[in-house]
Amino acid sequence: MEHGFVDSLVARSPVLEVLNIVGYIKCGLRLRLVSQSLRCIQICGSVLENIAVVKAPCLERLILSSPYTPNRGLCARLRIVDAPKLHTFGYLEPGQVLEVHGTVIMPGIKPSENAMLTGVKILSLEVRFGVRNDVKMVPTFLKCFPNAERLHIVSKKCDEPTGEPLTVKFWEESGPIENVVSRINLMTFREFKGDRGEVGFLEFVFKSARALEMVAIFMANPSFTPFSMDEALVKAQYSARNLASKSCKKCIIWSSRPEGGDPWSLRVGADFSFEDPFTVREEDS
Repeated sequence: MEHGFVDSLVARSPVLEVLNIVGYIKCGLRLRLVSQSLRCIQICGSVLENIAVVKAPCLERLILSSPYTPNRGLCARLRIVDAPKLHTFGYLEPGQVLEVHGTVIMPGIKPSENAMLTGVKILSLEVRFGVRNDVKMVPTFLKCFPNAERLHIVSKKCDEPTGEPLTVKFWEESGPIENVVSRINLMTFREFKGDRGEVGFLEFVFKSARALEMVAIFMANPSFTPFSMDEALVKAQYSARNLASKSCKKCIIWSSRPEGGDPWSLRVGADFSFEDPFTVREEDS
């Protein structure tokens, strides 16, 4: 498939509402999307290089899931120019370059109002908690979505950790994050193994999130990711010892599926009867 083919196809499809791209791995996928009708874009199992949403006034869901990295060691670039109705966004990774309304989001910066996606209510992040640079990017990403009410975290496997994990002290020193403090009412955390970086993040959320009503922690499958289940359970419980929200309910779920299974499917993602595609498994729908 040549570069520009999908762009041209979308431009010539005035009633197209759902765009799914699967398995584009020959080279990095480049898209420059302009559409008056698209409501949902889903890309999975593909090499992402440059995804630009230039003008999509009806776009509500942007879901990108890629186990691959671009050739030549480059970072995937995601550019959001005009998508005023964007409501659901994932799986955003700290290793990707995010550009919002012409501003490249860099670690440690305080995003201006122009660099925020205020309409996003459901956000999903994939994070390697053993890679310090990845973790340092997460507070900045979160600040770009000040009105997010549901947060879904996937802890990606880290084959080569870089330095000591960042603990709750790092998160506290990053300053208040508006959506964590006052907006997020539901959080899921998948692939939990009890690593220090994971525990530090959970501690921070539990101590800060005043509106939190429900947290579901999905343990990694020890058959595929070796770790001590007993220690991980203790650490998950320990992370919730100080709760900002006294009404928060917590549950810990054991996984029997490879890599915790996939909490999202193309069919569910394109079905707008499901409010949150990141909480619905295919077999439950």
